Amino acid sequence: MMKKTVILLLLVFLLTGCSNSTFDQAMEQSKLALANGEYDKALSSVDLALDEKPSDKEALEMKEDLTGFYSVKQEMKDGKWDVALEKAEEMLGQDKLATGLRKSLEDMVDTVKTNQQVSAKVAAHVKDIETSVEAGELEEAQQTIEELRKDQASLDEFSDKLASLEKRLEDELKKQQAPPVMVQPPVVQQDQSTALQLDVIPKQSGQQQQYRNKLDAIEAGLTDLNHLYANGITSQMSEAENERYTRWDNALNEIYGVLKKQLSAQDMEQLRIKQREWIKYRDHTASVNAAEFAGGSFEPVTYIGTSADLTKERCYALVNLYMN
Repeated sequence: MMKKTVILLLLVFLLTGCSNSTFDQAMEQSKLALANGEYDKALSSVDLALDEKPSDKEALEMKEDLTGFYSVKQEMKDGKWDVALEKAEEMLGQDKLATGLRKSLEDMVDTVKTNQQVSAKVAAHVKDIETSVEAGELEEAQQTIEELRKDQASLDEFSDKLASLEKRLEDELKKQQAPPVMVQPPVVQQDQSTALQLDVIPKQSGQQQQYRNKLDAIEAGLTDLNHLYANGITSQMSEAENERYTRWDNALNEIYGVLKKQLSAQDMEQLRIKQREWIKYRDHTASVNAAEFAGGSFEPVTYIGTSADLTKERCYALVNLYMN
């Protein structure tokens, strides 16, 4: 019996010694890999160490630091600069940080801050392009896009938005370049009101009266959307409001294009300033009205509906105040 007990104790000692040796070697390899900047190898080694001692404090802390480091890298890869910066600075604020990570994290913070500045600059330019297109300043918008395209590397996160703006700009340029059709307005039945389009100009004395008639025709033509409002279904109302806004926005862009040809350079510059101010007013008013339904399905309907109302008012105002 005594002999069996001695043999069992010897086996336990040998197994324990072997386990400790594997743990120690794995931890040593992990630290060495960290010092050399071999973070994948460091993570693999610390995982091996934890397989031997799952509750070891030093190994757990090293694993947490490495996991956090890779999380910062992923946020940077996804272009989530604010999140990456917050995580990196939180790690750097620790009293104890795995040796070999601090310098890399400090470099990452510098990279994030640089990218934040570039991103903010590009975002401001994209907003300027949107405003220029909405204000009818198509040449200015086109020039800004061309300038941005020179630095393609900084545009990755804005590529879809910029492509959409370029398509919109192309469409608006086509509208401005197309000559108006000088014909008598057609006699339209109630169920055919969609035929009343902006490019149909009735023969009147002076463009101001012509465009008043055209705007009245657009308003009359909106009756073709009545069926979308009838049942009070939000998705259908949203479709109707989007269509209503599109018609008035198209009218506004055409009117603005006409005024660019009629007004002097000085008067046009003053109008540009007022138009940009009006766009800010429109967006702010729409946001305030929509906020009453914040979080609900009617919030976007209210926003686009308010935008449509204000754009209609702006169409009539430009025609009455500026057009000959």
